Amino acid sequence: MKLTLAQIQEQVGGVLQGDGSIDITGVNALELAQPGEISFAESGKMVEKARSSHASALIVTRNFPELPGVACIRCDNPRQTFVAVMMLFDQGKDKPDTIHASAVIAERDVSLGEGVAVGECAVIRSRVQIGKGTCIDAGAHIASGVSIGEDCYIGPHVSILQDVSIGDRVAIHAGTVIGGEGFGYVWDGKKQQKIPQLGGVRINDDVEIGCNTCIDRATFGLTRIRQGAKIDNQVQIAHNNDIGAHSIIVSQVGLSGSVTLGERVTLAGQVGVADHIHIGAGATAAARTGISKDIKPGEISWGAPNRPIKQVMREMACIARLPKLMEQVRNMAARLAQLEKKLDGL
Repeated sequence: MKLTLAQIQEQVGGVLQGDGSIDITGVNALELAQPGEISFAESGKMVEKARSSHASALIVTRNFPELPGVACIRCDNPRQTFVAVMMLFDQGKDKPDTIHASAVIAERDVSLGEGVAVGECAVIRSRVQIGKGTCIDAGAHIASGVSIGEDCYIGPHVSILQDVSIGDRVAIHAGTVIGGEGFGYVWDGKKQQKIPQLGGVRINDDVEIGCNTCIDRATFGLTRIRQGAKIDNQVQIAHNNDIGAHSIIVSQVGLSGSVTLGERVTLAGQVGVADHIHIGAGATAAARTGISKDIKPGEISWGAPNRPIKQVMREMACIARLPKLMEQVRNMAARLAQLEKKLDGL
């Protein structure tokens, strides 16, 4: 793919400075970029890297120092503009564009919209609706009663099980399971008795779910993933969770049952959440936090059990001073013993 710098500026905005006829064939990091590629620099700390870069063009802030001989697009947010440029050069996934002869599609009650593609050995059972432009990749399993919206991507070997409803422009990557059995048992005096999981899963528009993630069906009602949420690889979301719009859940997070996340919550890597926890809108849990109590809106938590991050940092600072404090306590104890001995003599 090849675009001139002027064509790029027309698509992403900003102010063009320099030769707009330069051909741009790709994007790259500042230190890795080669002639023909475009990169970005967003702060004064990157001036020297920008000057030594081999990129043919740069996206920079409006007040970025002049770079003689380097064509630029000046804008308010170079990082965001660069992402828009990356999207221009995104050639998409290697995915099917037709219905492969080896796909197994039920003969009744299946509705496939215009332009639906189904890859090799994929299975689509009865009572399934798939909107136009959606791609079902090789080996995927779409169970009975599933509804998938328009312009979705269902990756290789994804399993979408019974009573799952998916909105538009949703991407679910390889190996993920949506609608598996929730983990619920009760002790009957002799053995663990399984609790039937009778609910479903609802995934709203513009959600992206990484590889090998599991989202369980609800015991009753729905497990919900709301609009624009982004879920990384290897995440476990248990039954009856409600994941707020535009939230970010990073790799290896585990959420127990009936957890509620407000809008724009961020859970960093390996966070664990106990059941029936509520995390307020805009809150963040730092990596490896063990959440056993609710988090207030906008609060940043850390540690196990979770506490406000400033409190944890104060505690850690105290721990670093413990050896010195212990030495002071021992010295004070020795002096006290000497004073007591003198008082006993009197």
